[in-house]
Amino acid sequence: MLRELLSLPFECETANMTAFREKRRARHVASDEAHAWARSLDLRNPPAKSVLRSAALYVNGEACCFVGLDQLAKDTDLSVDTVRRRLVWLEEIGAISRIAQWIDEKGVRNGDGRGKRTTDLIRLHVEADPDMIEAHALGRVETDDKSTTISPGRQQGLNSPAETVSPGVALGQPSQCCDHLNSEPEPESPPLPPSGGREAAVALQEGEAEPEHFGPAWACYPEHEAMRRDLALAEFQVLAADDQKLCRAAVPDYAAQIRKLKWKPRAFHLWVRSGGFREFPNAKLPGERPPPPERRLIQGEELAGFTVALRIAERRDPVLVADQQLGRGVWRTMPVQPDLLALAAFVDDAGRDSWEIVAEGSERFAAWRARLKLWLGAEPKAERIWLEPHDPSVHGLSPMHPNFRVRKSINGFRVPRSFPPRRDGTWSPAAGERA
Repeated sequence: MLRELLSLPFECETANMTAFREKRRARHVASDEAHAWARSLDLRNPPAKSVLRSAALYVNGEACCFVGLDQLAKDTDLSVDTVRRRLVWLEEIGAISRIAQWIDEKGVRNGDGRGKRTTDLIRLHVEADPDMIEAHALGRVETDDKSTTISPGRQQGLNSPAETVSPGVALGQPSQCCDHLNSEPEPESPPLPPSGGREAAVALQEGEAEPEHFGPAWACYPEHEAMRRDLALAEFQVLAADDQKLCRAAVPDYAAQIRKLKWKPRAFHLWVRSGGFREFPNAKLPGERPPPPERRLIQGEELAGFTVALRIAERRDPVLVADQQLGRGVWRTMPVQPDLLALAAFVDDAGRDSWEIVAEGSERFAAWRARLKLWLGAEPKAERIWLEPHDPSVHGLSPMHPNFRVRKSINGFRVPRSFPPRRDGTWSPAAGERA
């Protein structure tokens, strides 16, 4: 009995340890562990191994990193294009995988295509079989009793099963073709002469006409002279008719955006493939865009109503201009607004200080603010309105004086009526009724 009692704590402790092991969190990969794994691989490709070892220094606990191409190029003393091609090769042999990433308008990173393209997520396959990765690097993979040969580069073709792939660096170099990549910054294909690519020329010789909107879109695209026209045409032809039209309409807006932000334009075929034109859903062709609003010199009752609105919103009168033919007034592009004309009756009201006060935060204040913004085209700000006259004997004293008193005030608008006029220019017949 005593022996059983003495063994009971040990059994409880053993059970607790077993439960603790079962609930133990997944193992986190440290950067030194990932770097040691990268060092141990025999890839026979010094630039690719240098890129892999550099990426391993930035991994998190899940063996993932978001390091950019520029940083990897700086760490390895390689060009950005060389780093990009080595990442392609590392992905082909199974050492890493990459997932496209975007950042939305709230600054949240995502893989759903929302927002602006950013650095890819690079995952190091530290749990993969290193022998399999090295076999891929050498160009041959053994599965069961069947041998499958993998070419180290697209342009070298596939080796026959009987051939022996040389482990030399020449055959181990990555492919020069990066068309399937979509990383940041975006890879660009080698430029061809502005006259167009060979494939597009062949297609035209065979009688295949270009889409209607491709030529104008290509001609307006920034720096298209250094891009491949055949790739752009191939991607453009895949689009639906409505998307082709939208793409052409969006090119001027995209060009204006990158000029404003001082960005380098993406290759046209990559911009089309990723749907970059869909960032401008309201883009219109020149013939479909509405004409600019007519510029008018407002005078008479319209000018009087505008003056009252400006006094409420900004506590000032408008600056008048003189036209030799039309006279004095204010130039505006807004159409005639009947509700603004309704304010003209109060332009000569000398008792503005006796107007009603609508406090900031109230329903009436919100109604007047929305209407003033519509009339003037700018967000009006509340005025500090004093509710009592200034008395130097109490308001002019030091705050530490026992007789000091704060002068009462409120933020809001001084308005002639509780609510603004209706859109048709009529006023609410009863106090407190909405316009």
